[in-house]
Amino acid sequence: MDISFDIHNDKGDQVRVALSYYDTESLQVFTDDPLTLTLVFYDVTLVRISGEDIVGMKTLNAICDVLLRFMNDNDTAVLCFYCDDLTDVARRHTELTPQEYRSRLFSRMFDMYVKANNVTGIANYGIKIEVDDTPRFAHFIAPEKYLPAVKLLGDIIMEK
Repeated sequence: MDISFDIHNDKGDQVRVALSYYDTESLQVFTDDPLTLTLVFYDVTLVRISGEDIVGMKTLNAICDVLLRFMNDNDTAVLCFYCDDLTDVARRHTELTPQEYRSRLFSRMFDMYVKANNVTGIANYGIKIEVDDTPRFAHFIAPEKYLPAVKLLGDIIMEK
């Protein structure tokens, strides 16, 4: 199941939040852990459709609202964010790679949202993957009860 949501703000920014389902057969390449294979993993892609400036907190909060509502409606959902380097990103901290900047931004966005909205039972597990001496970052957002299975998968991915 692939689904998407569009987030708009009053400054003309539009961000598309796209969720793409990973089938269980894809996960079996990494693990045969029975708990991990009962979870439903979704790749989350954020696509800037319009707007030029740095995306504001109001828009980032709206993205979190959509994602956490989706998780509430899908108990075994695990959201996977891969911080790519396909495009540069406007950032104040130019010493960071686009991937690391996206990773830090994502974690800060999620952590602030969780704290401000008293969200419990959801965890953000980040991993750093070295590919050809280039660091890549990914995050798994999952119900805390599934964190051991998610960490197992993350550890396996970091080893590959």
